[in-house]
Amino acid sequence: MVEDTGRFEDLFEAIKGGDGRELRQACEKVLLGWRDVPVEPLLGLKDQFHRLELEDRESCLDEALVSIAEKRPAPFTQIVTEPAHPLWRPAVEVLSLVGDMHYLELFLSLLPLCPRKNLPFLIRGIGRYDSPKVVPALAPFLASDGEGIFFEVLLAMRRIGGVEALRCLREGCMLKRREGSEMAAVLENVVREMEGSPGDQAGVNP
Repeated sequence: MVEDTGRFEDLFEAIKGGDGRELRQACEKVLLGWRDVPVEPLLGLKDQFHRLELEDRESCLDEALVSIAEKRPAPFTQIVTEPAHPLWRPAVEVLSLVGDMHYLELFLSLLPLCPRKNLPFLIRGIGRYDSPKVVPALAPFLASDGEGIFFEVLLAMRRIGGVEALRCLREGCMLKRREGSEMAAVLENVVREMEGSPGDQAGVNP
């Protein structure tokens, strides 16, 4: 479906190139029009800001996008269910920032379908959730030979913590040692760090 962008063009231009005040005002106006503002151009701008490392500008836009997604999730979920969509990455990030557990189920269902190049972004989104489903879903990807995938799983396990995450990291460490992988040393450091955390030591055998 082609979205009507006409009456929002000036706001999109202000978000893209305006100064700090113009950016904030444009994001506020976009948010006021949440019912019918075209989502794809905003996700496109978010993607541009991400690629150009314009973090402050992206963060301001994120606030508006998350609020829109909370009220009107359909355009975002439609994109997320199509992993080949060019705006898939920013849409996944926005929904993961919303934090609704319903979207975790959606993300988990996409793991077997997701193209390898997009897996790090999907894993990052899943890793934002505090759910007992996250660790077992991500654990198999510790065996990945893709650094982006491996490190996103590692970061998620480290953030979540707990006995199950620590067990998975120990098993992953043994696997990487057997493979002679340099990633074994990285895993060892994270395991030692987590073993030193009182919350992660409970119920763990040395």
